[in-house]
Amino acid sequence: MSDASAVMPQVVELLRSLVAFPTVSRTPNTALQEWLGEQLEACGARVQVVPGVHAGNANLVASLGPAVPGGLLLSGHTDVVPPGEGWRTDPFTLTALDDRLYGRGTADMKGFFAAVLVAMRTTDPATLHAPVHVLASYDEEVGCQGVRDVLPQLAVDPTIRPALVVIGEPTMMRPRHSHLGKQMYRVVVRAAEAHSSRAATAPSAIAGAAHLVEVLSAIQTGCPAARGDDAPAYTVNCGTIHGGTAANVIAAECEVVFEVRHDTHHDPVVVLAPFFAAADALHARLAAVGGGVDCHLVTSYPAMSSDTSSPAFAQAVRLADAGTSVALGFGTEGGLLSAVVDAPVMICGPGDIGDAHRPDEWVAVDQLERCVHVVRHLITAFCCEAN
Repeated sequence: MSDASAVMPQVVELLRSLVAFPTVSRTPNTALQEWLGEQLEACGARVQVVPGVHAGNANLVASLGPAVPGGLLLSGHTDVVPPGEGWRTDPFTLTALDDRLYGRGTADMKGFFAAVLVAMRTTDPATLHAPVHVLASYDEEVGCQGVRDVLPQLAVDPTIRPALVVIGEPTMMRPRHSHLGKQMYRVVVRAAEAHSSRAATAPSAIAGAAHLVEVLSAIQTGCPAARGDDAPAYTVNCGTIHGGTAANVIAAECEVVFEVRHDTHHDPVVVLAPFFAAADALHARLAAVGGGVDCHLVTSYPAMSSDTSSPAFAQAVRLADAGTSVALGFGTEGGLLSAVVDAPVMICGPGDIGDAHRPDEWVAVDQLERCVHVVRHLITAFCCEAN
């Protein structure tokens, strides 16, 4: 790429600024959004910072070009997971080592925003027949929560009807067209605490919870096997279980946290029907001792599947030039966005998800360079060329 020597210093400096904002999920992100808004306004974009329901958090919506339907929506999240222990460098200071850039969020997914900003800087608004929109959300890492605050606005804005949505999650710049949805539940089983010598007759909250976990395991066992690169139809996983106080005490309470991930063809409520039936039956039995089963939906987001044969998606895959689109193994905001803007969603961004959510998170310089290149081509194809 002939202009790499000019582009990459800009990308690195922008990423350095982005990483320096410690936007861990559930903490304020407005300082980053205000900075990002200033960068986009300098490109000529119309910018709106939309306050979230939680103080200090906001989504950002920016548009460059004419206020008409069509064009491109470039989307991502500004929050990062907590840095944790084990870093060799400061997680909120960008560190360059060889051809890698280290820092929390470099791959997931501030590197994408740095590349988008450089592509926007080199776009002349006068050449745009359709708009380039940028959406930056908050609290994606905790169940795609923040973007929900801006969905009502997107739903009624007739000018934000892109031909294609690109979510820049780390995929090594290979297009992805689908991902599983997710529901996470917290289940609390309650019984009556008693001496362990009564175990033959007194119900135990732990035993009841263990039965429910067995039911969840049976649901997973019954899932059809995935074929080839396809994701499974659904997955069920018991993540944590806590209960009891001592070996000689019948447990009065036990908590189970589990999740189900599902494709667009499987309703999670239907998948979990045997579990809910077992929980209702257990609740009825435990009610005799003043106990019961409480089941709460903690968080959820929908599955997504874009039509890979649609002209817009097929064109984007050709421009990405990284092979055919395949399914994605983790969730994104794509399902929420596609339902509102009614456009195919391509998930494609720099870096590897395997390098995210861990100490010494990094992104390769050539991935960022490629991202700038692809975003520029997408802008040209969807926003500059008359369609």
